[in-house]
Amino acid sequence: MDTLIGKRIKNIFTVDKISEDQQSQYLLLLGKLIKNGFSLKQSINCLRLISTKDKIFKQIYEDLQNGEMISKSLRHLNLPPSIYNQIIIAQTNGNLQKVLIQSGSILQMKVKQKNKLKELLSYPFFILGFLLVMIVGMKIYVVPQLDMGSESKYIDLFLQIFFGTIILIGLFSFTYANYLKRLSEFQAASHLIKLPIVGKVYLSFYQYILLQGLGLQVASGLNLREICSVNLSFSKGSLQENLAKKIESQLKIGISLSKMIEKDKFLPNELKSILQLGGNKSELAQDLILMSELKFDETQKYLKKILNLVQPIMFGIIALIIIATYLMVLLPVYGMMKGMS
Repeated sequence: MDTLIGKRIKNIFTVDKISEDQQSQYLLLLGKLIKNGFSLKQSINCLRLISTKDKIFKQIYEDLQNGEMISKSLRHLNLPPSIYNQIIIAQTNGNLQKVLIQSGSILQMKVKQKNKLKELLSYPFFILGFLLVMIVGMKIYVVPQLDMGSESKYIDLFLQIFFGTIILIGLFSFTYANYLKRLSEFQAASHLIKLPIVGKVYLSFYQYILLQGLGLQVASGLNLREICSVNLSFSKGSLQENLAKKIESQLKIGISLSKMIEKDKFLPNELKSILQLGGNKSELAQDLILMSELKFDETQKYLKKILNLVQPIMFGIIALIIIATYLMVLLPVYGMMKGMS
């Protein structure tokens, strides 16, 4: 058993290119080591020793040796900006191991949902492929043999619509994905939360990220202006940096925090209720962190709902194709029988 676990851990570190799965396992292992009493240097050194060929953890360890913060050293993992900023906040304001484990869990959840989506789509796509081969076979072999003439136009029309739809969806998805890559994190997030169906998932996730960071900063004793000042130092274009810039500019012209929450799409309306309750900073921080965890649960719930809809939708499309195929066979036969009569 120990040998299998050892091999599995070693396999994590054998590839130079970092996948999301590897990133999640790195963060989870690092968070658990720190939670179990290892220091930062000991934890990184432990991961470095597990993988003697891995250059990334050697670079991180060297950065720590040179006195850099772990949050800055982890830039070598190429983490998403929102996750990376959360780690910076956690190290500055405490609770680093919890944030590392949660960040690892987020990336792990993302990988699992992608794999589940692939599994759900594999069977419907196989059936679609089979149907497509059957339709093409009808077009090439069956229709010419029966000499149905003009009735074959139905098959041509169906194939044009089918292939045209697939090409359009593929081109749109590819173009949109490339467009989002060129945008900053904040600009991309503003687009993603407006998408139909999946927009709610992205919105809940970004609200979770913001609320968790805000809760950690409030817990360390920072007020709103100080939080904005800290977040402005984050990478340009990140979600936290843009939001801090927006809040700071609105505070200067006298707009209340309640109105900011009402107008800003990334700040949940529940935040206004928490602020109205009052209480000291410790209670406010606890409420914010609790709300962030609720948003995380909400993100998972939305994802499960969407994944549960995938197969029914795909099978509905397959049913329509089967009906269309059935009609394409019957209509020419009916036309031929009519001609005979």
